[in-house]
Amino acid sequence: MADDPLDTLREQIRRLDLELVARAAERVALARRVGEIKRARRLAMVDYAQERTVLERARAAAVDLGLDPKVAEDLFARLIGASVTAQDEDSLRVSGTGVGRTAVVVGGAGRMGRWFGRFLSAQGYTTGSLDPAAAPDDDAWSRAALSTADLVICSTPPTVIAGLYGAWQTNPPAGLVVDIASIKTPLIEPIRSLQRAGGRVASIHPMFGPSVVMLRDADVVVCDTGDPEATEGVERLFRPTTARLVRLPLAEHDRVMADLLALAHAAAVAFALALPAEDHPVRSTTFQALELLAAAVMRESPDVYYEIQAMNPHSGEALARLSAALDRILATVGARDASGFRTLFDEGRARTRCEA
Repeated sequence: MADDPLDTLREQIRRLDLELVARAAERVALARRVGEIKRARRLAMVDYAQERTVLERARAAAVDLGLDPKVAEDLFARLIGASVTAQDEDSLRVSGTGVGRTAVVVGGAGRMGRWFGRFLSAQGYTTGSLDPAAAPDDDAWSRAALSTADLVICSTPPTVIAGLYGAWQTNPPAGLVVDIASIKTPLIEPIRSLQRAGGRVASIHPMFGPSVVMLRDADVVVCDTGDPEATEGVERLFRPTTARLVRLPLAEHDRVMADLLALAHAAAVAFALALPAEDHPVRSTTFQALELLAAAVMRESPDVYYEIQAMNPHSGEALARLSAALDRILATVGARDASGFRTLFDEGRARTRCEA
């Protein structure tokens, strides 16, 4: 009996799929070796010109082979991402920033706390989680190590951090104390008080969530607390990675975040709340994009997102602009003003740097 041609073709596809995976792994392994040479020569880990060359080469090859060039571009963009992630992991490991040093992550059982635990362990830190939800022996070790640890990361809500800083004023931790809070206003005075008590305090805001693996193009905001050594110490943690360090004055942080977080989150929540109770049988690409964004926001902690709205003194202004924008749309459409609607688009394009 002759082989079924469908089974034969599926077997060929299976073998090709396995070969693709093997080739991808081989490519990442070669990228690790490239990373070794870059570190030895003190070259930047990300080479955007080379990445552009790789993507253009992939698109051209796809066209020659009758493949949609977008498929090739997406495939190679992911391979580049995997390669940079592997190089980042190697850079963290060989940097040895934390070898022989200890770190305590306060709130280490939370999602961002666990992320920092992995991040610091990769750099050689002996890391513990000070958190009632952590393993009892881990929590006990961290409590004992807190006063002498080289690094203390505070991954808890701002109000909790403010209370900790107040309690630590009588005996500040010997190591560098760093908060990763999304809101800084409630921490400004506690930071100053802990500094006056002799503490070394830095303040950062990672502009990514705990699901992020690749730090390429991820921003880490470093707030200036007036302690250059503390700032240098926390920036040193991220220098082996491809993250982008952005310095902001501590007092300016929340004004910027009112737009980047409060406004963006509110728009996503409002869209989610405006969705119909029942699904429609069809979906547009715009609807799907917004629904995915809103769903990602709604999966996050409502307590954290409430603090971002309620504790930022500048969020009210941002939300007022959102409300006013919706009122303008309603008024323009209600007046059947086509020219006015074009004006809204022109203004929106200018603000999003989008060309018609």
